[in-house]
Amino acid sequence: MNELDSLTSAILDKIKEKVTPKTIFNLWFGDFKILSLTDDKILFQTPTELRKKIIETKYFDILKNAINSTLGFDLTVEITYPETNAPKNYENLFEDEYKDDNWQKDADERERNISAFLNEENIPKNKNLLKEYTFENFIEGSSNKFAKAACYAVAKEPTCYNPLFIYGHSGLGKTHLLYAVINYIKENHPKLKIVYRKSEDFMNELISAISKSSTEAFKEKYRSADILLIDDIQFISGKVATQEEFFHTFAALYEADKQIILTSDRPPKEINPLEDRLRTRFEGGLLADVQPPSFELRTAIIRKKADSMNLLISNEMVDYMAERLQNNIRQIEGALKRLNALYNLSNMSVSKESIDQVISIIDPGNIPTDALVEKILTVVAKNYGVTNDQLKSKKKTDSIANARHMSIYIIRKLTSLSLKEIGNIFGRDHTTVMASINKIEINIKTMNNTRSQIKKLLAEIKS
Repeated sequence: MNELDSLTSAILDKIKEKVTPKTIFNLWFGDFKILSLTDDKILFQTPTELRKKIIETKYFDILKNAINSTLGFDLTVEITYPETNAPKNYENLFEDEYKDDNWQKDADERERNISAFLNEENIPKNKNLLKEYTFENFIEGSSNKFAKAACYAVAKEPTCYNPLFIYGHSGLGKTHLLYAVINYIKENHPKLKIVYRKSEDFMNELISAISKSSTEAFKEKYRSADILLIDDIQFISGKVATQEEFFHTFAALYEADKQIILTSDRPPKEINPLEDRLRTRFEGGLLADVQPPSFELRTAIIRKKADSMNLLISNEMVDYMAERLQNNIRQIEGALKRLNALYNLSNMSVSKESIDQVISIIDPGNIPTDALVEKILTVVAKNYGVTNDQLKSKKKTDSIANARHMSIYIIRKLTSLSLKEIGNIFGRDHTTVMASINKIEINIKTMNNTRSQIKKLLAEIKS
């Protein structure tokens, strides 16, 4: 390391104490270095104009103080950037955010916007991206092959399987398959009327229609569809009026030989409370489950999506990332987007450190399942004033039973363990586990403090 590199390192160490969290420090001071040093001036280089302007408007005093305390005297400070080395994609995302001259008054807001791009779970999407959700872009493996084949068959020949019920945990590609069906039908059966809704939107529209005395228009909208796709149908659980209306909508479409496709995070038999007449109709068609992706599928997804971003990532880092993110394809996509943003900001290569950094943002509780289960039990036991052993015991006092219900619910929420596997932890069968989950779901709807209690427990578990 030469003298300028050593001096850069010393100055950055002092800046790092003032600029937190680490993500923000890396965001603006990655690859920040001294180009030259004279008796009266120090010249720094940063990779982009965006970062130069942020440092000059928001962190210049911190930079000056770090220089003074390191060197012991004052200098003129200048920052430059190599104009030929601007990021390929990143600055285009924010070109409207930094092309004016009014930087000082809203640098904080700009930083919040850019940090949100890197840190928010749901990165805003251009609507045109929905067109990318096709069968060709859906990466197939043993865990999702049957569900993809079923959706493709229905898209080619609607009502060949009716209804089609796809289930599996969040983030495994169910919504991608719905959009793939929509895109295929729009291209190949353009005259068919498609209606896609999330179940919560269906419910809210129904409530609005009732309040405005416009239920006939609501019924016409849904019952005139040729293809009805409802995402996350499990949310109609316990909603009596919504279930009533959906039953009649379902029956009208089915009798008219119109295609119905539903997704859920669980099979029909595990959606409770759900009217039997709906459950039997859901089960009367084709059930297709989507399982967590295998290691081979995860590596294939990482390679394909990294290639589409022109993100360079070694085979070793692909394997490392696939080992760290085991249960959720959406998290893999989110991690790659953040790695790509960091690369475009600072030309930082994909390493274990950068992978760990983005995973800590999108999934703070990313630890092995066994360790996560033990942490859940410990946190719940402490908050309910019981012990881990009591949670797993046969005791049924109210305090222990309530804590056990909550433990089972959170384990189901945070892991990909099956009902049987969760039951084995507590020495119980899968029907008892279902009863516990249903108990908490009912409490969420009927008891004001249950939702906030779960939020508090989740925050402590993920800390």
